[in-house]
Amino acid sequence: HDALLEIFIRVCGEQVRRRGEILLDIDSTDDPTHGQQQMSFFNGAYGQHMYHPMLVFERHTGCLLAARLRAGNASSHARIVPMLLRLVPRLQAAFPDVKIKLRGDAGFALPLLYQFCEFFGIQYAFGIPANPVFQRRAEPRQKRLKRRYRRTQLPQRGFSSFRHRARSWPRQRRICYKAEHTAVGTNLRFLVTNGAGRASEVFAFYNDRGECENRIEEFKNGFRADRLSCHRLLANAFRLLLHGCAYDLVNLFRLQLPQ
Repeated sequence: HDALLEIFIRVCGEQVRRRGEILLDIDSTDDPTHGQQQMSFFNGAYGQHMYHPMLVFERHTGCLLAARLRAGNASSHARIVPMLLRLVPRLQAAFPDVKIKLRGDAGFALPLLYQFCEFFGIQYAFGIPANPVFQRRAEPRQKRLKRRYRRTQLPQRGFSSFRHRARSWPRQRRICYKAEHTAVGTNLRFLVTNGAGRASEVFAFYNDRGECENRIEEFKNGFRADRLSCHRLLANAFRLLLHGCAYDLVNLFRLQLPQ
């Protein structure tokens, strides 16, 4: 893990300082298992026996900064805060004047993660599941879009935000939402963020995290990162890091190519 981070700091340091931003995309992925690997369990969300690795990519460079192998039945956000606790302070020490931003899907809707980001001054945007309170706050705009659709028969989309404090939260936080109305009905999506700007800009920032899926596909298919067929979990965790080093080596060559 230290090697992955040190390579990024040394090789990409000038580029990071010039851009003034480190953008971290966190995501988990499935790694199907087919033998007697330790900590291989059935995961109901994926419908298979598997490992559930956690990955952290830097968006602008494509570098893999961390890869943690977890048990197959681990939740999406399991161990994410300890993982970031190894990562963020070292990045801030290496780049004290660079802003760090963090994105993740609704699987990372974890109050402890919000507090972590706020403590370290990280700008974040995470998907958050809908609930009756959110839906009630979005209802006026939703109804306006529905009426406009009936009048024009054209798909409608709107963005807005509000402040909300759940019982487990120590303070209010900003909830941004996107409301769409088409022929198939209404679609609502919610984000929790500490970022400023228009709600549409926050969603554009969040939606860009889809690029992380391309990096994960490349990591698994191009570098065989899902070949974790050793029996012991520790051996497979080390194999995952070896695949990560191979990925970063090729990615660093790619960064040297003329744009």
